[in-house]
Amino acid sequence: MSSLTIISSHAIKLASHPDAKTLCRLAAEIKALAPWTLLQETEVFGVEDPDTGEIGFISVMGNIGEFESVAVYSGAEGIYGFIDFQFDDTANPDRLIEIPQIQLSFSEPKFLEKRDRELLKASGVKFTGTKPQFRSFRPGYLPWFITLGEARLLIHALSQTVEMTKRLASEPVSFPDDGDDETEPFLVRVPRHADSSREPDTSRKGDTELVWEDQIRRIPRPAESKMGASAAGIDSLLLSDLQTLPLSTNQLEADVFIGPGRIGEPDERPLALYMLILADRFSGYILGIEALSAELSLDAMYEGIPEKIAQLLWQKKVLPKQIIVRTDRLLNLLEPLESKLKIQLRRAKDLPAIDEAVASMTQFLKRGKI
Repeated sequence: MSSLTIISSHAIKLASHPDAKTLCRLAAEIKALAPWTLLQETEVFGVEDPDTGEIGFISVMGNIGEFESVAVYSGAEGIYGFIDFQFDDTANPDRLIEIPQIQLSFSEPKFLEKRDRELLKASGVKFTGTKPQFRSFRPGYLPWFITLGEARLLIHALSQTVEMTKRLASEPVSFPDDGDDETEPFLVRVPRHADSSREPDTSRKGDTELVWEDQIRRIPRPAESKMGASAAGIDSLLLSDLQTLPLSTNQLEADVFIGPGRIGEPDERPLALYMLILADRFSGYILGIEALSAELSLDAMYEGIPEKIAQLLWQKKVLPKQIIVRTDRLLNLLEPLESKLKIQLRRAKDLPAIDEAVASMTQFLKRGKI
């Protein structure tokens, strides 16, 4: 288990902790150095946590001038989640917050929450313009405030981002690229104790007892989830019932996305509210809307989606000719419906029936009519 996931589910208030000032000081250095002017988002390097040995993989965002941040992806799960997101042209933005990570981002002051403002005020570090936010991302949850354990890793990651930015400003840095997608090599900043005979290459407050050096580490891809690999997750009697229905000419759209809501108490890390929608492509008729959450796990939630859709089909007594989805992930999940029920699966960028339904739902929420 990674160092980003063993921490208590309750964020610890950092405002009165010495690490708050260190984080804000480093954020000010990052903002001044603007590493996004030197690093592409895909030029990733690792930082080994001195306390746990886990590796956080750093990606700097902001090269195109929109969203300036430093993300630290957790271990093999985090970095391969990021790589797969980059290369999947069907992935929606929701998928990015499902990747385990901690993040420093710079936001307009109006987007800061009370706890953000308290942390900045207690640190005494002044910012003009955009201000820092520190957030934790865990699969199935909405972004939340970081814990003290996450703050310690983020301090090391930001310190090494500062060092790498200074190096890049004066000399080229080589990022290895000879992987095979199953085992990728990364430049990793590795700490050792400073009482060695070698001279340190960094001397920073908070890291004074550590010397950081470059290593090339080959990181194997974590074991793949078997979601969508079989029909085992769909009740056999339900499948038998659906097989008795005549195949219709209907074309249905199906999509899963994070909805406008949250699950949990106000002061606790909130579960994301996922929405599953099934709609007729041409009439716009909504066959069903299901609210989902990753209360057990994100994998468990996704594994249950084929049966949820099968239940909706049986309730409406319709066996469609085709189900159209937007993402490869959902296409793979629904493969059992294709193999067992002879429903054609197809991927399309636009899902007009679902998009219209979501737009209407959003308007109702804005007007307070829910």
